[in-house]
Amino acid sequence: MIMKRVLMMLFLAVGLNLSHNLNAATAIGVISLEKVYNGYWKTDVENKKLKTKQEEALDRIKKLEESLRKEGTVLGNMIKAMQDPRLAAAERSKRQQQVQTKQKELQQMQDAIRGFRERTQKDLELDMRKAREQIMEEIQQIVSVEAKKRELNLVLDHAARSAAIAPIVIFTDGENDLTEEVLRQLNLSDPKKGSGGDKDK
Repeated sequence: MIMKRVLMMLFLAVGLNLSHNLNAATAIGVISLEKVYNGYWKTDVENKKLKTKQEEALDRIKKLEESLRKEGTVLGNMIKAMQDPRLAAAERSKRQQQVQTKQKELQQMQDAIRGFRERTQKDLELDMRKAREQIMEEIQQIVSVEAKKRELNLVLDHAARSAAIAPIVIFTDGENDLTEEVLRQLNLSDPKKGSGGDKDK
């Protein structure tokens, strides 16, 4: 009985000591990654690059589809002419071969447009992913430096949501919020600010 009490007191002491050590050792900071990412001048630059590429691709697809429509009209006229009952058998056979050739050309044009659209989509997605990864790496570097300066052990994204769409960080008093400081440091390299210009909204 005495031994059991001694063990219980020992476990209680160890538990209290462990809890105290954890509380003393863990300093947590927060940040709004969404605000930092969207407010970083390089994000705006990369978004504009991607938008330009997308618009150029859409313009080319529009021109290709217009050419396809014109060739479709030509094919329709060829088919109509081939069906003229006054045509001799030899001429009809000749025009039928021409129609078949034109049909193959249109199919090739359709395949080319589809292939171009798919390649463009993949290229844009790849460019977007690379740009995002590069920007996030730069953000993480600044966060790491600032966290070490403030002696933080952990930095959480207080704007993040769980798989259940619930907030991951329920409450923060804002004491160790790194958002504004990280954003300020990132935008020190903004060439527009360095030249006295204003950052595009």
